[in-house]
Order: sequence, then structure tokens, then C-alpha cells
Amino acid sequence: MANSLGEDLTDRYVILSEENMAEEYRAIEYRVFKVTGGFGASSFTSGRALMGVSPIDGEKWRADGYDVERFATDEEIALVEKTE
Repeated sequence: MANSLGEDLTDRYVILSEENMAEEYRAIEYRVFKVTGGFGASSFTSGRALMGVSPIDGEKWRADGYDVERFATDEEIALVEKTE
């Protein structure tokens, strides 16, 4: 399993676990992550890298598939899209 949800995450918004985040980035709006690809984005690959973008600031970065806590809700997505 390439990510903690065991599903295809490509082009989907997820919430990353706050466990490995700095204190100032633990608010929900900083944890929303739009997955754009990576071996961890598929449910059937052995890699765990997720490539994506932080909607709050547009910064592209890598996350770990096992840091995915859950899918983002429509309300959480709307919250970060307002800031784009």
C-alpha cells in the first residue's frame, strides 16, 4: 500500500497529519494538500512519495503517503481556495 488510505489520490485533496509538522503549520488550512502525482498517489505501487501543491500558498512540495490522515471535506477545500 503506497498511502495510508489505500486509494488513488491523484488530483484529490487530502489532509496531512499534524504529527510531523512544525507547530505554526498545524492549523487545518496548512494541512490541506492537493496531490498531483507520485508513486504514493496510487493504491497499487510500492513507493510512498506524493507530489502536490499547498493550496494556501501555491507552493509545490513532496509529502509522504503515510502522512495522509484523510480526504479533505468540501468545507476545508473551500477554506483554502478562498485564499488562492
